[in-house]
Amino acid sequence: MITEFDGKYAFLSNFYHAPFTYDGIEYPTNEHFFQAMKTLDQEKRKKIAAAATPGKAKRMGRQVQLREDWEEVKYTAMRVGVERKFATHPDLASKLIATGDAILIEGNSWHDNTWGSCFCSKCAAIAGKNWLGEILMERRKELVSDL
Repeated sequence: MITEFDGKYAFLSNFYHAPFTYDGIEYPTNEHFFQAMKTLDQEKRKKIAAAATPGKAKRMGRQVQLREDWEEVKYTAMRVGVERKFATHPDLASKLIATGDAILIEGNSWHDNTWGSCFCSKCAAIAGKNWLGEILMERRKELVSDL
């Protein structure tokens, strides 16, 4: 079980620098991409993509007017970003495959029980949905089946 996307497993994080292009815009990280997908405005997407850090991109994403269908498309947006990240960077795809059948959990302390699972004392009894971990494991399975 891998419960932290840090150190040896930092490449699993959305904050990991792994640029890819989508719809004519280059995104430095999957976090930049995901935050930009919150809007349909191409100019705002470009500004988010140009943010100096993934943290700044995340803050910018919190300030945009959410597209009306965001709740319906956000999981697909994450899947697309993860797919692009690993398709663009075969070295990272190899690292993902090398995790074998390990359960991937985006363990955190910032109370994110949607995309990960918070391990703080307040959230310890709550099972996180761990959608990012689930999407990464789906992508790993696809990569292995393509071998």
